[in-house]
Amino acid sequence: MKKWKQLEYHKAIFYMEEIMMQLKEVFTRIEKHTELHSYIEQIPAKYKKTQKAYLAALVKLSYLLYITQNNQKPQVKKILDELSQIPFEENYDYWTWVEHAVVLQARIAREEEQQAVYKQFMQLIEDALNTGEEAVVKIKHNVQDRFVKGETLSTQTIDAAIKKNDLLMECEQRILYVMKLFKIKELGAQPPYTDEKLEQEMEQYMKRINEIVEQVGIEKVEPFK
Repeated sequence: MKKWKQLEYHKAIFYMEEIMMQLKEVFTRIEKHTELHSYIEQIPAKYKKTQKAYLAALVKLSYLLYITQNNQKPQVKKILDELSQIPFEENYDYWTWVEHAVVLQARIAREEEQQAVYKQFMQLIEDALNTGEEAVVKIKHNVQDRFVKGETLSTQTIDAAIKKNDLLMECEQRILYVMKLFKIKELGAQPPYTDEKLEQEMEQYMKRINEIVEQVGIEKVEPFK
């Protein structure tokens, strides 16, 4: 048993080192895109101290630009193209963010009627869902079933920001909420969370994000603050 635990430990360390190397390569490629320099340079140094924080910042940047800057879709796709290269290594600290990047990439492909590309990105999510031992896969499916029914959604942090009249916090939390709505949309909303309700919420939340950005300026909101 002790030897087995040691093997599992070394395996986990190996996978973590692999992820770190892959993330570093992805970040380097993103930073080499001259079209992205004006955005990347505005991301505070505090988010670049750890790879996980930098990954989260880049995903948030992708959603922010997609929601508020219609003319920046080519730049958004450049970020997403790189982030989607990060494979699933059974580490959800990183995959949760990568998955949101893949979801947005799939959404854009669907909007552009690129069905083959759409299926390719959704397959990445499906493969991650079905990776692991049978019991683990079953648990992941149960979690996803609850998610697409809207059972895990909460507006508590948004409500708290509104109560404090904190526009920056409200904007950030609304973006995180939209990320979840997009995921539900692409995975397929299930009753009682209807597709009509989903579309209404997405429109409402994105409208409010745009209002806040117009009021305070895009450079004042996450991931730029």
